[in-house]
Amino acid sequence: MLPVQDPAVPDFVTKLQRIDSYSEIEEIMKSEDFIMAGAAERTIFLEDTLIMSEGRRHAELKQLFAPLMSRQTLAYYELRLVEPVIQEALADVASSRGADGSVRVDVVALIHAALTRISARVTGVDGVDSQQRTERFRDLVLTLSAATTASYSSPDPGRMIAAGRDALAALVAEFLQASLDRRIELTRRFRAGEISKEDLPRDVLTSLCLVDDWRHADDVDKIPYVWRQCALFLTGSIKTTSHSLPHVFVHIDEWVKEHPEDRANLTDPEWLHRASAEAFRLHQTTPARFRAALRDVTLTSGRQVKAGEMVALHAPVANVQAEVFGEDGRYFNPRREVPDGMQPWGMTFGLGAHACLGRNLVTGIQNKGDDKHGAQGTAVRILKAMYELGAELDPDNPPRRPEGSLHDTWESVPMILRKA
Repeated sequence: MLPVQDPAVPDFVTKLQRIDSYSEIEEIMKSEDFIMAGAAERTIFLEDTLIMSEGRRHAELKQLFAPLMSRQTLAYYELRLVEPVIQEALADVASSRGADGSVRVDVVALIHAALTRISARVTGVDGVDSQQRTERFRDLVLTLSAATTASYSSPDPGRMIAAGRDALAALVAEFLQASLDRRIELTRRFRAGEISKEDLPRDVLTSLCLVDDWRHADDVDKIPYVWRQCALFLTGSIKTTSHSLPHVFVHIDEWVKEHPEDRANLTDPEWLHRASAEAFRLHQTTPARFRAALRDVTLTSGRQVKAGEMVALHAPVANVQAEVFGEDGRYFNPRREVPDGMQPWGMTFGLGAHACLGRNLVTGIQNKGDDKHGAQGTAVRILKAMYELGAELDPDNPPRRPEGSLHDTWESVPMILRKA
């Protein structure tokens, strides 16, 4: 088994003060002396959204959207949206065997299909119903998602950002505007006493309509605020899982070859929780994160950051730091003992006020759950369904990385379902 390597970063990152120790990054992420920062595309698509807002405004948005990630809501997403899509997708591939009688599936495409409905449901997108519209919606969201991190995805970020703008405009025209109009009308009817609150959808657009926060004065000068919030939730609902989960399959395949005694654990949810958390620790969605100092700051370590300075937080490097995770910190080990006071995935889902609101959707509630009541998390749902069908990496079609991208991700992970 090979150790993970430090990710490459674009040139602009190398010009910033580099911070790659776990303790310093943790201090910065939890400090009120720093605010979110980043490349231009973050402002273009995500300005003023939950992820980029600060202080009181951030707290208000977090409280507004928190019900969308409650245990009851997450269980609904898992059991009513993810599980049926997984089973439908696996049934489809099982009905079309290859010439050798084997059933093959690309797990990256499967993950995208499973998460598309969640993305629509969380955001409040109607009309993602037929196969054709679902595929159209998925393709637009994936293009938009790539644009929000264009500096890592392409040697020509400007071209990718333009494609993202076009994709968002198409989403608005084909899906989002009608969905917003419906929720504005439902909100009017609710306030008039014609319907109860229980009759309202539970999603981002409805939440914004209920507090009259779906339009801002500067909407004419930039991507309108409501569509920026949609962009955040559309991409956030898909990005972490689709980025990290293929790594879990690759690591597990390597692990059981060296530790065949763990093959019996491949359908054990708790073992899969540990395996997925370990892979999440090793593979983050971006090579670096950014914060800007509000004032001159001296960290506990003595490091100095000037007011207005943007620093690059090399969290993937910190997440394998030997002083924190042991001398084998760069290796996948689902048996790893997690240091006291830490999550098994390290800082992959962020720390402090900007910790990922939707983390439990991926990991499950308190890293536990059950088949009947949900809350296992989308990662374990997909892993368990695949391994119940005897999933193994396809020896004739190895996993493939995307070309021209600095993201630590897979474009294709072909697998064979031995028991399908």
